[in-house]
Amino acid sequence: MKRSISIQQPDIRAKIIGLILIAIGVALFFSNNTIYLKLSFALLLIGLLLIFMITEKTVPSKISKAQIEGNFNAFENITKSLNLAGSAVFIPKSNMLSEEKIFIPLEKKNNQIPELNDNIIFSTGADGKSLGMAVPPSGLKLLEEVEKETEYVNINSDNIEEQLQGFVGMNLINSIELKKSDDKLRLEITKPIFCQKNETMCRQYPCPTCSAILTAITRSKNKKIWISDVVHNGKKVEFSLKIGD
Repeated sequence: MKRSISIQQPDIRAKIIGLILIAIGVALFFSNNTIYLKLSFALLLIGLLLIFMITEKTVPSKISKAQIEGNFNAFENITKSLNLAGSAVFIPKSNMLSEEKIFIPLEKKNNQIPELNDNIIFSTGADGKSLGMAVPPSGLKLLEEVEKETEYVNINSDNIEEQLQGFVGMNLINSIELKKSDDKLRLEITKPIFCQKNETMCRQYPCPTCSAILTAITRSKNKKIWISDVVHNGKKVEFSLKIGD
């Protein structure tokens, strides 16, 4: 199958700009003006670099969005089929868990979280605690990329909001605000990318961006983070959170 070529591809754009700069450089080369000659050499050099440099091929944003939407539609169908009504609880790593998990209880009253390990997906309630489903947060891989710049393990709780600004710096969100009152948190996120704008899914299985932020908070606190409520107005999503043991 032939690879389609589009001017929107970064490597193609770089080559086109490079050719234009070389053309201008060649034209200036025949000038007797010393400044134009120096400018000519500079343009020729930059043009050659643009043509021969290695440019990373990026996946169009609409393709990434379609993949995320497909995954969330599938997960939404699963939660509906299982009649899961509870809100997500973000569970930190432990001796039993090699990575953070989200537990979605069957009932809205999700006060009893079962002991989880890497092999448990469905909790049947045999231990007398909540029935539900345990899955990795959708933003785990995204958080790994963010943590190449900022780590969220064992940081001072007073600095967590400042550290979370790294998500703004990476253009994943427009703004973020985290306020604490006793054992409760209020998290406000403006324009997370690829947001589904679905309050039910925000409450049960947040999008990768919000999920990465919530996982970062869980990682920094090393405690369970319970989603109590979610309000989404289309641009800003507000999470009401509770810090658990």
